[in-house]
Amino acid sequence: MCIEEEIPIATVSFEEAQRLADLGAILQDLKFTMATCLRLEKFLKEGSDDSLLIESLWTSALIRYARCFATGKRFGLDEKVFDGLEGEPIKTHKFYIDLRSKHIAHSVNPFEQMEVGLILASKTQKKKEIIGVATLSMRQISSNEDGVHQLGLLAKVLADKVAEYGKEYERKVLEKGKTIPIDELYSASRPRITAPGPDLASLARTKK
Repeated sequence: MCIEEEIPIATVSFEEAQRLADLGAILQDLKFTMATCLRLEKFLKEGSDDSLLIESLWTSALIRYARCFATGKRFGLDEKVFDGLEGEPIKTHKFYIDLRSKHIAHSVNPFEQMEVGLILASKTQKKKEIIGVATLSMRQISSNEDGVHQLGLLAKVLADKVAEYGKEYERKVLEKGKTIPIDELYSASRPRITAPGPDLASLARTKK
């Protein structure tokens, strides 16, 4: 019987390690955006009438893309990441950020409209009167195929850049890690990450 040996992993929390962890999380968000856009493109090309699924995929893609540029508990990307790219990547990026911020997070732009009207009796009838109330709504549930493809492509380009940043920070973490006494690392090692319990859902992630 072969018993697999657990590989000890010494977690470190110095600045370079925290930055590498944040880049890893950003890369996950970008890959999710890419995969979601590919799935959504497929449904749009097939002419799917599942509006709930289409809107859910589009909303998820925009939210996860925008998260990559959020600041707070983790390091976020800024517009410098677009340096050297051809075309107008910043303009395109801002368009998707605005969609997420004003259409998804807050309903404050023309992509979602709600109006109330009074239903009038037909003009062919003799008596002019109000016969009811109508609520009129319009909302964009998803961009078209080109818009979805563009977001997925933008996420792919950024993912490649973030992966390169990650390699550089891996090197920095390894170099700094070698300055820590080896016995100290073994004493602090643990084999795996422990999943948080449901009681922690309301708390923000803290840095070590």
